[in-house]
Amino acid sequence: MKKIFELTYEFLMFLSRLTGFSYKEINIIIWFIIIPMSWCLLIEKIRGKHYLKIGFSAIVFLILLFIKDFSEFSNTLFDKSAEFLRSFNTVGMSYTVASVVICLLIPLIVYVVLIRKVYFSKSY
Repeated sequence: MKKIFELTYEFLMFLSRLTGFSYKEINIIIWFIIIPMSWCLLIEKIRGKHYLKIGFSAIVFLILLFIKDFSEFSNTLFDKSAEFLRSFNTVGMSYTVASVVICLLIPLIVYVVLIRKVYFSKSY
């Protein structure tokens, strides 16, 4: 788990250097915008409706419109997310393990399920 956590951290730091966004901003962009948007797109392919991406985009746009300082917003949201992950210490999960399970493994499982339904389900 520690190695997966470290590799993820290094990748996010690479993206940070590449884009000019801070590490915390990259985290927020990926886990709170890109991943949910990609899930909306996959769910829409399954359902054949196009309201999720429009609704999600509108919500993100409105939030970003009213945020005065994205960096400060990202720092606060990241810190709250880290606090949430640290709360799993009470059930014996370290921050590192909770990060890998909740931020990587669970989203990966969701992707597998959605991609399977989109591209590998039999249509009759």
